[in-house]
Amino acid sequence: MNIMSNRDVIRELEGVFKDRLITEPHILALYSHDASSEVGMMPMALVYPESTNEITTLVKLAINYGFKLLPVGSSTSLSGNATPKLGNTVIVAMERMNKIIEVSDVDWVARVQPGIKVDDLNLELAGYGLQWPVDPASSKTATVGGVINNGGGGMRGAKFGPAAYWVLGLEVVIGTGDVIRVGCRTVKCREGYNLLQLFIGSEGTLGITTEATLRLAPLPESFVGLMARFRDAESLVNAVISVRRARLWPMVTEFIDDRTAKVLGLEGYYYLWLGVDTYGGSESQILTKLNDAISSSNGEVVGTASTWQEFSKILEPRRLLYSATLKAAFNDYGNDVFVAFEDVAVPMSKLPEAVREIQELSAKYNIKMILGGHIGDGNLHPSIWARRSDKDEMGRVMRFFEDVGRVAIRLGGTISAEHGIGTMKKELLRESISSRNNGNADTVLNLMRNVKKVFDPYGIFNPNKIFD
Repeated sequence: MNIMSNRDVIRELEGVFKDRLITEPHILALYSHDASSEVGMMPMALVYPESTNEITTLVKLAINYGFKLLPVGSSTSLSGNATPKLGNTVIVAMERMNKIIEVSDVDWVARVQPGIKVDDLNLELAGYGLQWPVDPASSKTATVGGVINNGGGGMRGAKFGPAAYWVLGLEVVIGTGDVIRVGCRTVKCREGYNLLQLFIGSEGTLGITTEATLRLAPLPESFVGLMARFRDAESLVNAVISVRRARLWPMVTEFIDDRTAKVLGLEGYYYLWLGVDTYGGSESQILTKLNDAISSSNGEVVGTASTWQEFSKILEPRRLLYSATLKAAFNDYGNDVFVAFEDVAVPMSKLPEAVREIQELSAKYNIKMILGGHIGDGNLHPSIWARRSDKDEMGRVMRFFEDVGRVAIRLGGTISAEHGIGTMKKELLRESISSRNNGNADTVLNLMRNVKKVFDPYGIFNPNKIFD
């Protein structure tokens, strides 16, 4: 390794990327953090690769000259995993590698570059009657590569699950400069160790994805849905349980609590959105079953939909959860605000208990919170904010953040369902692993560290994330 000055490194990068190298401070400042409130460092440079060969060259330069690489899509991550923590970091912005290479309407497979946005991909797939059913709230801006790095899920996760279910193969440049292909083009693929799944949710710490082979699903022939309200969380969860016992499998199962409803301009109830993909001719039967589940749980239907387009309109308040949090937070504290977006999941049977305990924690620590989530897979997103310069308030916020994670651990859930560990949940990760391993987290964490060393022996990819 040849340790060089930043100026020398910039000269080397100019030789590869020319006008696709950015060093202007006002642009680099935009990449000094992700969508979380985690404080980062100003990166050394920003590059826009356009090919696998360029990324291979970049990795070899990083090995030779000792700088770090942080691959990003749209920097919509919420756990600090796209926030640079070292000043000698080069941001690898993948947005120009955004092509759809292939779509097969027979195999139900798409090969894409990582920089394509999720909504743009699905717009193209709709012409084939297909979809990539991973639906993060930021789907308009989130990239396929970013979703894969985070192991993202989203609103269709109640039926389709997270990204890990919908990625068949990857082409990745690892930390030796080698290009490897992992996974297969087929749904069944058992060729030795499942290296593919190591990269999904690895938060850019093992390599840079340059191509993804995605599994696709058909678009629904028909769709029905509704929006309902309840006076308490138990009744809302009971309605979802009734839907399951009716052997319906909703594609969308979303909720917000009563306090969040008021922030979003709704009356102070718990709100539930249920959406079911179905076949033509069965719409009224499905909608009747959904209505019965609501009424039997003392809920009130306040909106119905007979198409996905109609459902998208009544779902809009739920999609505004993130932006509503930011609006309320900045209205309170302006640029001095700190915002944290929690991401825990518990078994559905434990949801009423989890919601109740999270609300009690909010009152205990006297902090501002709104709460919603993907109830169909037990994923809760308490969002909290504080004045960054107020040490007492910041301390209470961080204790709340940690205690919510401990609620999830105690109820048999997870501290991170889809946002990742990043920098913000390292200690909670240790606690969670420890809880499942008789108090011994080190064995598992050391295995993770050794995996990191195998794929990234020089430590160049997104350092200081997930674990120390």
